[in-house]
Order: sequence, then structure tokens, then C-alpha cells
Amino acid sequence: MIAERFLSCRYGPGPEYLYLYALNRDANIILIGRTDADNWHWVYVDGGNHCWVNTNFLEIDGDWRHLPVMYPGAKLLKTAYYQPTSVLSSSRIGNEVTVTWIDYPLRPGDEEDESMLHYIIEVWHCQAGEYVFEPLATNDASITFIDEPGCQQPSHGRIFVQDKHGFAGPTEIPWPPYNN
Repeated sequence: MIAERFLSCRYGPGPEYLYLYALNRDANIILIGRTDADNWHWVYVDGGNHCWVNTNFLEIDGDWRHLPVMYPGAKLLKTAYYQPTSVLSSSRIGNEVTVTWIDYPLRPGDEEDESMLHYIIEVWHCQAGEYVFEPLATNDASITFIDEPGCQQPSHGRIFVQDKHGFAGPTEIPWPPYNN
């Protein structure tokens, strides 16, 4: 059940992905999946159209972590107006990973709204011994984030170009090794 009056339903599992529509408190939704990291409290729902919502705004009977993993795997809405970017470099200094890519500025009018960030960077990385999924967003052509040693799963990531029509990509990030 939706705990708030309205709940944003998004094309991807995070607040920076494109907005699909708002679900109202009376909406009949079915939880059908989740992301592949337990830290990210977004679930895939069927309420007419499949979309992602934040579990912090739902009243759920049971444990949503028992839902099948749908992301990565669930397809994002594609755009025909932009091409995927290319990674220029990925480097590591200690625990800091910096990734730089070719900038594709959006044409005027291609933003969802004035606050839309047009690069979505999805990283699966290690923080404090936990393997976490973190969708990051920026309008810059580079980003720096933390990736620590200590997880069994290999860290990895990818970049999408986002415009109001959908997503171009993904472009896989060549992951820099951790040097002792």
C-alpha cells in the first residue's frame, strides 16, 4: 500500500531516472522485483505500466528483499535522439575512482525539466565491506566515487545518456584495479 498521497513512479531504480507518472494512495500495485543490492530500497511494480518506486513510501506486508532480482536486466526506455557515450578514462587513486567520458550536451528542450541531470552512472561497488548499488547522476563529463577493497563480487559500472525521451547506452566502465 502507498503510504503517501502520491508516489513517483520512475523508469529506473533511483530518484534521478526519468519520471513516468505519479501513483496515488489508492493505486493497486503489485511488487514484482528489486535491484540486485539490498541497500537500494527501490522495487519494480506493476500498476498498469512497470516502473520503480522507493520502498520508504510503501507499507509492505513481508520482506521486499525476497522479491526476484529484476535489475540489472529490466530494460530502460531507449532514446533515438542520442548515442551512447564512450569512456575516455577510468583511474583509481587509493579508494577513489574517477571516470571521464565524451560529453554529449543535450539540445535545448531535451531536458525533462530544468533540474534533470543527463548522465546516469550506475555503480556496483564495495563500501565498508558491503557490495552496494549506487545510481549517480551529473551533467558533467566525469565523476569520482569511492570503491573499497573487501567484497567478493567484482565492482563494475556503466553510464547512460539521459534525455526526456529515454536513455542511450549503457556504456560499460573499464574498472581500474585496486592497487595495494
